[in-house]
Amino acid sequence: MWRLARSGAAAHLPSLVGPFVVVALAAVLLSGTGVLVESGARSGGAGFLIALALSFTGTATMLVVFVVAATVSLALRQRQRDFALLRTLGATRSQVRGLVRRETTLVVLVAAPLGALVGLLAVPLLTPVLVEAQMVEPGFRMALSPVPVVVATLVLLPVASLAARVATRPTLRTAPSAAVTQSVVEPVGIGPVRRTFAAVLAVAGLVAALSPWVVPGTLGSALAATSAFLLIGAAATAGPLLVGWLLDHAARLRRGSATRLAFANTRGFSRRLTTVVVPLALVLGVGTVQATVDDTLVEGGERQLAAGLDADLIVTGPGLDEERLAALAAVPGVTATAPLGTVPAEVRTDDESGWLGPLGWEPLQVRALPAGGLHGLLDPQLREGDLAALDAPGTVAISRDARLDTGKGIGEKIAIRWAGGDLTWVEVVATYERGLGFGDYLVGESTLAADGVDVLADTVLLRTDDSAVAPAVAELGLTATDEAAYVASATAAGAASRDLSALLLLLLLVFVGVAAANALVLSTAGRRDELRLLWRTGATRRQLVAMAGAEALIIGVVAWLIGTATVVPAVIGVSGGLLGLAVPPFDGRGFAVLSAVVLVVPLVTVVPVVARAVWSRRDALAHAA
Repeated sequence: MWRLARSGAAAHLPSLVGPFVVVALAAVLLSGTGVLVESGARSGGAGFLIALALSFTGTATMLVVFVVAATVSLALRQRQRDFALLRTLGATRSQVRGLVRRETTLVVLVAAPLGALVGLLAVPLLTPVLVEAQMVEPGFRMALSPVPVVVATLVLLPVASLAARVATRPTLRTAPSAAVTQSVVEPVGIGPVRRTFAAVLAVAGLVAALSPWVVPGTLGSALAATSAFLLIGAAATAGPLLVGWLLDHAARLRRGSATRLAFANTRGFSRRLTTVVVPLALVLGVGTVQATVDDTLVEGGERQLAAGLDADLIVTGPGLDEERLAALAAVPGVTATAPLGTVPAEVRTDDESGWLGPLGWEPLQVRALPAGGLHGLLDPQLREGDLAALDAPGTVAISRDARLDTGKGIGEKIAIRWAGGDLTWVEVVATYERGLGFGDYLVGESTLAADGVDVLADTVLLRTDDSAVAPAVAELGLTATDEAAYVASATAAGAASRDLSALLLLLLLVFVGVAAANALVLSTAGRRDELRLLWRTGATRRQLVAMAGAEALIIGVVAWLIGTATVVPAVIGVSGGLLGLAVPPFDGRGFAVLSAVVLVVPLVTVVPVVARAVWSRRDALAHAA
């Protein structure tokens, strides 16, 4: 059977190129994220890298599952007639199923390791960007091992195998003679199981979009962001019905013979259309949702920081030692000061057993508050407890998001370790709302002193009653700004991290975009028999090319409609969780670029393939006629 699988794969090599390319690209993504996770875990001091890698891995894995399954399904559906003929020649269901499984396994076992090796060697190129974003220290080196290659292969193999089994299931469930007939014309509608699954995914997507109104904050917004994937999954499952409904309602656009022919083809092969539409909808959906999440986090942090500060002047910069702090407090016109520091630390977010090891620790920057109170200069919007209790050693105040993340409340202890220090336990004495603006953890000077942690102030909040304070501060060699300037500079400080996030998002979009173009080429190249039939029935070369252009526009528009409809609930949910009832931040330029990609990719893939078939090989078509 393996010999038959190899001969079958060789005979259908052109149809296997598409799955091979997509599997290889998927392996590049998976192995690359694996290198990031392994490097962070082995270094012991790159917790931010682990957090970034885990977040990226979740999104990349979902995209890989969508895209690989769609591509494998499309490639095998084009061979349904071959499988049906094998059945008529006496092959059993198990034999055909085994043949497909072995062919798929061969493709994955060759493509996945090759792609994974490329990812393994390419990820170190990200090191300068990671250093600039302060995810790792200068001099950091990636840990390279065969583990990410093996993991990527083991992830892709069952995904491709399951997609192959689902794609061949209709042919194997039908009688051999009927399967040959049905391989030419797609079945109408979808089964009850598929309808139910599509409905479940759609409901789950809408529930996820509404989750910020039940679980507010970053956790609820993260859940809302997943609604786009769930809704696109629902659209993919119910694709033939959804695409048919959209095309039926566009009947008034059917003007001209080429356009009518394009609508008839897309309507009659709605399953094939769904397979190429979903990756395009993913491009628009993933890009829009991720951009919305990034913009919403930035705006939410700005709002919370601005609302929680009540200082006339803010002094920032190095050199704020005890002598400088005393000099600031002694400046005429300064009525109150609140020096703040920042300490790198890691908090354990799993249970007390710590079974996750390095993956169970969340890296963060802890804000250190001065002893004796904040004098009303900073308000993190207290929910429970008392910030004055931070004057006692071994205490911590946590944000609402940290409360949900750790599951700890007032009176409970959290495991924390300071940079270069041992594990210690701190008791939660207060919870507050404005975690985006001031961080998820606040501690007092006494807690740091008790653990032997030295911290220097990096920010001093000043309350003044004299406009001459700023020049006096400048005489000390320090720069004072107002609240608006401080908030703007604090937001700009995260520009490198956002650039890194944009780069990773671009890699995901390139993968999905290439996969979408690959699916379109694969689908169009498998229509040679259709083109010959249309040629025989009187269609001219110009009409066939015009039909291809109309079909490409239909594909792009349908993908744009589905992608836009599926991201709207996610965008509203993400914004609602972080900003409340407000107009969601919207990157119009980014959305326009992604929309253009969705509309242009079908045109530059479908039309050239059809044009080459009807013009470059017109002699073959004429001979077939």
